[in-house]
Formats: sequence, C-alpha cells, structure tokens
Amino acid sequence: MAAKRLWEKTGEAVDSLIHAFTVGSDPVVDKNLVCHDAVGSAAHARMLKKIGFLTSEELVALLAQLKEIFKLGQSGAFEIPFELEDVHTAIEARLVEVLGVVGKKIHTGRSRNDQVILAMRLYLRAQVASILESLGEWGNVVVERFAESGEICMPGYTHMQPAMPSSVDMWLHAFLEANICLMRDGLNVLDCLDTNPLGSAAGFGVPIPLDREFVAKTLSFSRVQRSVIDVQNTRGRYEAKVLNWCTEICFYFEKLAWDIILYSSREFGFFTLAPEMTTGSSIMPQKHNPDVLELMRARASRVRGANVELENIIAKLPSNYHRDFQYTKEPVFRALNDTAQIVAIGARVLAKLTFNREVLKKAMYADLYATYEAYRHVSNGKAFRDAYQLTADKLKANEIKSVDYEKDFLSIASATNNYFSQAQAELASLILSSHEWASRISQVEEQVLDPAYGEGRKTSMAT
Repeated sequence: MAAKRLWEKTGEAVDSLIHAFTVGSDPVVDKNLVCHDAVGSAAHARMLKKIGFLTSEELVALLAQLKEIFKLGQSGAFEIPFELEDVHTAIEARLVEVLGVVGKKIHTGRSRNDQVILAMRLYLRAQVASILESLGEWGNVVVERFAESGEICMPGYTHMQPAMPSSVDMWLHAFLEANICLMRDGLNVLDCLDTNPLGSAAGFGVPIPLDREFVAKTLSFSRVQRSVIDVQNTRGRYEAKVLNWCTEICFYFEKLAWDIILYSSREFGFFTLAPEMTTGSSIMPQKHNPDVLELMRARASRVRGANVELENIIAKLPSNYHRDFQYTKEPVFRALNDTAQIVAIGARVLAKLTFNREVLKKAMYADLYATYEAYRHVSNGKAFRDAYQLTADKLKANEIKSVDYEKDFLSIASATNNYFSQAQAELASLILSSHEWASRISQVEEQVLDPAYGEGRKTSMAT
C-alpha cells in the first residue's frame, strides 16, 4: 500500500514525535469505521459520476474495490498502517494502489472533515439501531417473565425500609415502562442523525456542483444538513446526544443490577441467580458471586465517564473544525460497546432469574398494610389525618394482620395488569420501528456497494 498521507507535500517532512502524537490511537480505533467509510465513499463516488467527474467504468471499478474493503472491514482484516494515520487515508491509499489515477479521484469535492463526520454518522446510526433492537429483545424478556410470575407479592421499599405491598409484576412493569421511554428516545436520536453532512467539505463548501440531495437519498438520509458550518459544529454534539441516551440506558440497568444483587443476597433471598450467571471465589468454596451485575454497574459508570470526557472535549471550542475533534471518537466507540453489552447481559440474567415465591410471601409483614388500614377508615368517612393516627395506634397494639388486607391489593394488581397490556402493545410498535430502521440500514449497505445497482435510480432507500 502506498504510504502517502492525504495532506503530504513533496519535500516536506514531519517530526516523528509530532507525527506519533497527532496520529494517536486512530489506526486502532478507526477499524470501527472501515465499513462505514467504504459505504460513504461509495455514495460519494456515485454522486461524482452523476455530476460528470467519473465515468461509468471508473465508478464500477471504485465500487468493486470499496465492496472488497467493506468485506475486509466486517471481518476486521482491513489494516490501517500507522504511517497512514487513519481509516480515510488507508482506504484511499488502497484505491490508488489498485486503481491508480481512478483512486486519486475519489476525494474530489470532499475533505477529511466531512468524510469522517459522514462515517461517524453512519456508524452512530447503525449502533443506535442495533441497541434499539437489543432493547426490544430485553423488553420481550420482561414481558415473558411477567407472564410467568403469576402475581407474586413482594415488599415495596422506601428508604430501604419495608413500606407497602408490591409485587414482582409491579417491579417488572417499571422496567418495561422505562424501556419504552428509552426506545422512544432512541428513535428520536435516529431522527436527529438522519441528515447528510457530506458536501460541506472543510466546512465552507466547494466550488463544484455537488449533489448533496442525491447522496442523502443514496444513503437513506431524509434530509441534507443545510449549513456547511453547522456540519462542523455538530461534530461531537451529535455524538453527545447518543452518549446521553446511552447514559440513560445505563441508569436503568444499574438499578436492575442493584435490585438483583440486593434481593438475591441471603438476607433477602427473594431472587436466585442462575448458577451459570455467577462466579466463584478463589478461597471460599461456597461462594456464588454476582460479579456480572457488579461489572454491569461499573460499565455503566464507564459509559457515564465517556460521556463527560466527550462533553469536556467539545464544550470549549469555537465554530468550525479543530483537531480536538479527533479525540471525540474513542469515548464514543467505548461507550457504545459497553452499552450494547450491558443490555445483552441484563436480558440474559433476567431470563434465568428465579423468583422465590415462598420467601417473598413470608416477607409480606403486617405493617406493610398499614396504609391500607388507614384508607379503610377514610372510606368510612374519617379525615385522612385522623385515619393515620388511628392506624398508628393499631400498629402499636399489634392489631393489624396481613391476612385481613391481602384482597385489598387486588385493585392495584388489576391496574398493573391493565397498564402492562397497554405497555406491551406499545413495545410491539416500537420494536417494529426499530426493525424498519435496521432493515433500512442493511439495504443501504447492500445496494450502495453493488456495482450492478444503477446510479441515480429512485429506490425504497429514499425517504
């Protein structure tokens, strides 16, 4: 592969320490972008053919090579030599090596600035869609466990003290509703990402008639990002929207991890982790540790840290491009990988979790029903504050018995079942939307790289 950097000029050398510092970890982390840069370059090549800067034969040759690079990217076999700095240079160098002067034409009308933004946007779009699909699978696990639990009562806690009657169903319902909110938010993030940045070049456009709308349709973006300066100003900002979403996802899975760790401890014994979900101790033979859940919490903290790292990089910058943006990639790759794993692990753990019905039944202490007793007085005409005091007196006299109030929970259980059914229907609709996005992205990748696919033709990829 020709070892020539995109910005390199004849007779000018660069200090080796400076070069190493400016390249950083890009040759490693940019492997995440190989497939997406190949897809973006293919769309750009199709546009160059449309406006007369490539011939049909040149386009076919470029698409064939980009398709090969895409396949190498899928398997992780496309290498980015350190001297070539990044994925964009490495791909162009491969095209020049194989195709000669035709490869040198691929960068016409674009800068590495809008090229990397496009590759990152395609990457973000694919990752968000994939996590949405995983959230849908997680939601289905919650639905399955709800159907199996059969209304198992459990104590509800405030301040970590027994408070009022609850149930496993109510606990599961909370996570389903949170998941629905997260999926809605994810679809909103996809809508934000649904705009084509290519054609802005270094942030000020270029003096040739680029067809940015054609590129948008080819890549299944619903619109063009109109301001070329705004394209540069959104670098890092759109990534921050994605990581804010990831942080919200982690917030709920932290709660899941904490709840299961707490309720599966011997002191509670409400839940039991499947043995294959636990690990052992090097010194204590009896241990079955919830390491996976503890690491889930730690991963969530790492995602939160990546979000802060990203925001600190972009927060202090004026308009237009700055090299600081290079460091926005790594925390994004790390956070998205962690988030995807957290969702997958959460679903696996919950699917095999045992709810210990008898232990939970014994934990339904009489004082959990104190509020129920107060409302019986209210129903008989007492003012609530008087009913509160009467109930407190009965508690002191040990006159409240669980069995007298268990049927009072039925109205709450019935409402839970009704709301859960509504939530289940909404989940199904959101899963359908996530499938549509995944299919849309897959279709783009398949068609845009196919040399046999006609350039400029209107297809279902266009929105």
